[in-house]
Amino acid sequence: MIIVNNKKKVTRLMNFLFASILLIFCTILIGFVFKDLIKYYLRWPVLLAIISFIIIMFNWIRELRVFQFENIGSTFTIKYYHPLNKGIIFPYVEFPIKNVTRFKIEKRILKPDLMKFDILVNEKNKIVRFRLRVVGLNTNAYFKIENSLKP
Repeated sequence: MIIVNNKKKVTRLMNFLFASILLIFCTILIGFVFKDLIKYYLRWPVLLAIISFIIIMFNWIRELRVFQFENIGSTFTIKYYHPLNKGIIFPYVEFPIKNVTRFKIEKRILKPDLMKFDILVNEKNKIVRFRLRVVGLNTNAYFKIENSLKP
């Protein structure tokens, strides 16, 4: 049985982003209190830049996903959900390992890594493609996943 997940790193990243947003809001409040110290022609551009940065950070939080891979001998299960999601988490993908036709990981620098795999569905004789954005997994975890998917 092989289990690989990134829950700890994703929740740590989410907490860091929330703390950064809170710090930025405190900076905005301090800026309003001491607005006489900020030159008039810089007030609106700085405020708009800070608000756009907050929107970008909320978008990052919205796109965060916890990735959990389980291999139980002949089948594998992938759970893919938001870290704030509470309650029962159902599998995103659950198929036999023998149906995996292609598995590829694209490492990207400024974006989340992209995990692609194709699965053959025997009933319809059709290949289904899955693409998952994964954050916080190291090369050892990718190596475990890749080796466990080999028949």
